[in-house]
Amino acid sequence: MTGSRVAGVDGQGRIGEHQVERLLGEGGQGAVYLARTPAGGHVAIKVLHERLAGDPEVRRRFLREAEVAASVAPFCTARVIGTGMLGERPYIVSEYVQGPSLDELVKRDGPRIGGGLDRLAISTLTALASIHRAGIVHRDFKPANVILGPEGPVVIDFGIARTLDTMTTTNHVAGTPAYMAPEQLGDQRLTLASDMFSWAATMVFAATGRRAFTGSNVPAVMHAVLHGPPELSGVPEPLRAMVAACLAKNPADRPAAAHLLQDLTSGDARTAAASPGGAHLGAASPGAASPAAVGEHTLVEGMRPPASSAVPTAPAGSDGAKARRARPRRWPLGAGAVVIALAVTAGVLLVPSWTAANQSGGKKVTTTPLVIGGKTYPKVDVADGFDSTQTGYDHYQPFGDEALPVIKAEGGKLTATAQGPFFGWFALPGTLSSADAVSLITLGAMAGTGEPEDSVFVGRVKDAGTYIGAWYNHTRKESGIDVRVGGEFRHEHNRADLTLAPGDRLALVLSGDGTITSYAETGGTWRLVTTLDVDLRSTAEERARWRHGFALRGTTGTIALDAAGGRTATG
Repeated sequence: MTGSRVAGVDGQGRIGEHQVERLLGEGGQGAVYLARTPAGGHVAIKVLHERLAGDPEVRRRFLREAEVAASVAPFCTARVIGTGMLGERPYIVSEYVQGPSLDELVKRDGPRIGGGLDRLAISTLTALASIHRAGIVHRDFKPANVILGPEGPVVIDFGIARTLDTMTTTNHVAGTPAYMAPEQLGDQRLTLASDMFSWAATMVFAATGRRAFTGSNVPAVMHAVLHGPPELSGVPEPLRAMVAACLAKNPADRPAAAHLLQDLTSGDARTAAASPGGAHLGAASPGAASPAAVGEHTLVEGMRPPASSAVPTAPAGSDGAKARRARPRRWPLGAGAVVIALAVTAGVLLVPSWTAANQSGGKKVTTTPLVIGGKTYPKVDVADGFDSTQTGYDHYQPFGDEALPVIKAEGGKLTATAQGPFFGWFALPGTLSSADAVSLITLGAMAGTGEPEDSVFVGRVKDAGTYIGAWYNHTRKESGIDVRVGGEFRHEHNRADLTLAPGDRLALVLSGDGTITSYAETGGTWRLVTTLDVDLRSTAEERARWRHGFALRGTTGTIALDAAGGRTATG
């Protein structure tokens, strides 16, 4: 392939400053080219198909997905060089990773065996766990999208299908049917569990050289995925037990990537797989309740469901800290962890860390422009360093069975204390300059009681039944977004693993188009945690009248904040 492939856009076969050398491949959303940089190196450039580029919403979501992709943990992402436009067609420039795909390698050299298969499973699970923590559903995980690069397996093309391939009915199948989850072949909502089905089908191919679901034509393959059992002969234990669980027809019965990774690396899965009667991967142990669907996945503890007392009920439609459950064990990623790069993705830099422009009670309160998610927020609506006793907060009690905590704000710290369940929203003084704003808090010490509720929220608040909050639950080490309007929860499940410490920050951005995004700053770097598109059933002007606020929620004890504030954007 020469530059003539893009001659219709640039007669010299260039994309931006890069000279196109050849076509690497084409997918449902775009074509990927190998291009040479002015310095003589190589990059991969993904260009949105011309047939899709005429839709401004598709273009917007393509470029917005670049920001979402940037939120995936740095240890498993390829270096993203930037984005640009070829006329009406957006493109993404990424590091080029050379090597065959898993599909090519297995067809050429045969199935992966022994330690090579284990390393492949661990590395791809690590990649998926990181993608899922960022709130991204890959939607097209398959052998062709796993590149065996010189530094290990690389997962490519994640995230783009999440925003572009919204049609998932049998009339418009986006992906390869043999590796697609049953819900992806119908009109059901896709979740993180959909990727786990695709991962399992990919591992079957890697281990055996054949597909888990076969048929003489596409409809036959789709029928097998929807209704037939997978063919798992030849897949060794403990991988076989994991694969079988992930290939469950019901998404709620599939374990999460992080849970599988933990057991695969700790040896628990091998022990479980060898247990009499096959008591593993979600099979009920004596005294345990049936698997409970929480969010997108079956709730498991050590690959088994927790006791029923670990999953108290929550108000219908609620999410976040209100859904109390035991925190699953986490696999610590140490120096020996497998490092994965995710190539041909996209991203923009999230500018880190508040800069101290002045000191209030010994705490940093910035007056310099703040950049999160590629947008600048220069106007400070309110910045509270908690340097003196403050009794003027408007406060709201969302639920009658949880009391307002006793609040004390002085000496650069705010504390909320109660001897029983408490939950209070507090509105900061001042108003928003526009509907497009970011609300921020700096965490102090959490209660650390180990009780189900040990949570902080940040966002917008109007009254006791109307608020939007990004939350962090210290007990579960999870984060998400709650949207409650007029006493009604209006959000979908949206949880991500997150660990914060005193001094870290949590932020919520509500854009004028109804997009809600949460970010966390750890180690001086911002990353996207999760995002939602919600119909708030209110105008931008009405939302602008909501106030920056924060909430503290605990089962008992004291929770502290070091700062709170809010800013608005410039166009």
